[in-house]
Amino acid sequence: MKSFLRPRNIFLICFGIIVIFLFILFYDVFPNVKHFRTMQDEIKSTEDVDLRGLKDLRASGSNIPGFPDLQKKLSHIKGPIIIVDAMYDYHGYFLGIPTTFLSYQQEKPPLKHCLRRLFLTGTFDKRLDWITPESEEAAKYGFGYRAVNIGSKIRNTYEYIDDVVSFFDSIPSDTWLHFHCRNGCGRTSMLLTMLDIMKNAPQVSLENIVKRQVLLGAESLLNVKVWENGTYTEQALIDRKEFIEQFYAFISQRKAGGIQKWSDWHRQQEAFLQNTTTLLNPPLKGVKHK
Repeated sequence: MKSFLRPRNIFLICFGIIVIFLFILFYDVFPNVKHFRTMQDEIKSTEDVDLRGLKDLRASGSNIPGFPDLQKKLSHIKGPIIIVDAMYDYHGYFLGIPTTFLSYQQEKPPLKHCLRRLFLTGTFDKRLDWITPESEEAAKYGFGYRAVNIGSKIRNTYEYIDDVVSFFDSIPSDTWLHFHCRNGCGRTSMLLTMLDIMKNAPQVSLENIVKRQVLLGAESLLNVKVWENGTYTEQALIDRKEFIEQFYAFISQRKAGGIQKWSDWHRQQEAFLQNTTTLLNPPLKGVKHK
């Protein structure tokens, strides 16, 4: 027993405990590009799906990326690459690590994230003065940057969708877009599906566009079943499904020479629905409405 408790053995035991502790604390940080997919990835499926126009999309998606890892994954891409940031909550980079791993977007972070803060910054508090904005971090690795406002759980405002459509319209043909949100699921799936619709509707049906995005790793925007332990309510999923169906209809009529702005088209649809509802349910005579 005494020989086992020699200083060398005690040192090795303590060192091993520290290594295990640090692994548990940081294991989900690296590799730090997750849910990564490109529109050129091979789809292996026995399902019948229309793939027309998919590989022509110069786009990819993931969670909020670590840029060294993303640079390696996109090293084969020729031409400019723009990072399309779909996150609405606070984020930036500390020592190349996204601040989401320190839960800077939360007022009451989990214990693991508090310990990460303490280990990396020496304090449990947020050191916002040490944070590099994502636009600057992206520029270090030669990427362009564009932030967009898009909601995966809520109804989008007219201006947000007008802005996204205008942005997609302005992209040169040799430019690659890399979309990301926090986890690479909800908003990333939304933007990749919207881009696919803009390029390939109405030649490819909405069902096929959504299906092929799912086979590449996206969430199904037509599925309204609430996941167990999920963060989406049934109403949020219904709203998201209705939006993507409306967006497909908007782009289809837009390509046929119809209304070009989402806000104008959507207001027209709302007015038509309101008038139809009034015709089908006229107010009763003599009834005073409070």
